[in-house]
Amino acid sequence: MKNFKSKSLHTSALWQRCWRSFLPLVLVSFMTLMTSCSDDDDNNNDLPMLKGVISSYNEFGAAMLDFTEADMMEAGFTLGDVISITVDDKEIVMPYYDGYYTRNGEYLCVAYPTYPSICFTANNIGLPKELTGLEGHDVIVRMKEKGGKLDVQTALSMKYTNERSEYNFSDAEFANARAVRAGKIASGVLYRSSSPFCNDINRAFYVSEYMEKEQVKTVLNLADTKEKMLTYDMPPYSCTLWEGGNVILCQLKADPTADDYNKRLIEALKELPNRPAPYLVNCMEGKDRTGYVSALLEGLCGATYEEIVADYLTTYYNYYHIDPENDKPLCNTLVSLRLNTCLLYYSGINNEAQLPDVDYKKAFSSYLLSHGMSQQQLDALVRALTNE
Repeated sequence: MKNFKSKSLHTSALWQRCWRSFLPLVLVSFMTLMTSCSDDDDNNNDLPMLKGVISSYNEFGAAMLDFTEADMMEAGFTLGDVISITVDDKEIVMPYYDGYYTRNGEYLCVAYPTYPSICFTANNIGLPKELTGLEGHDVIVRMKEKGGKLDVQTALSMKYTNERSEYNFSDAEFANARAVRAGKIASGVLYRSSSPFCNDINRAFYVSEYMEKEQVKTVLNLADTKEKMLTYDMPPYSCTLWEGGNVILCQLKADPTADDYNKRLIEALKELPNRPAPYLVNCMEGKDRTGYVSALLEGLCGATYEEIVADYLTTYYNYYHIDPENDKPLCNTLVSLRLNTCLLYYSGINNEAQLPDVDYKKAFSSYLLSHGMSQQQLDALVRALTNE
């Protein structure tokens, strides 16, 4: 027992000495860990963040926030960043752009040049029901990836001027006005342009003169309601067509996958053959909505993918001097994000690689027939466009 007690005391003393030596190391390690965690918190706190509220919703279903692009910049956000927006504990990750540079239905935060403040939405379709009616609700914007979508922002943030003197080509090109000749569309039957009614981009009078020269008889207007039309100081020939009842109003959002889009468009296309040709299709710039409807009519009349793409990109030459031969990467991005989304839906496929091989006459006929157009109405539309 004596020896055992002596050994026990010796062991206890040894542990006490070891613990005294080990304790400072434990404390140092603990303090290092706490400092590291504190540094991580500090780093997270250093990430840009901005708090505000939803102030209203615009006519396109986007949530307008109570801060501006300047506020975003001051907080550390720049165009092309990937951010998150949190509303009522729901966090949505999205890119931050100065235009609608995502595919239809994809979320984005927008500092649009003509908007009074920042907004966020699902491109061309508006926000889902659970994110509507939340005026006054708190919003938190956080950084997710600095410059994560800068390549898209750079490629698509093209600016054009409304000054005629800065364009060294024809009045028609300045107005983005031209004949549509793809497929079997007859010469002098179908035209497209920017708005001949609203002069916000300083092109309406040029379009009106172009329509008069080409003797356009019927306009398919994809931008305006009757109420809007009554507020415009229209050019003379545009006013003549409007007052003569020769304008089909078919206000659309630029989302061909939306039920409302299809319903409105089909009804307008049913009416078109009952009106006198030549026809002109317009929206505000004559770019997306006009581009989608023109593509549909071109494909219906037998146009190839290459013809449809060439006509679509002509708009970007007219506004931005982008040349499909010299600016191929940019043009490919434009076509992929804009035009192909539309063609995929009209064609009923989901693989972009298949688009050059689609029989567009067959595919687009099926689209129209499945969305409420009768075979008789379809045939009448094709005859009106092709004179066959």
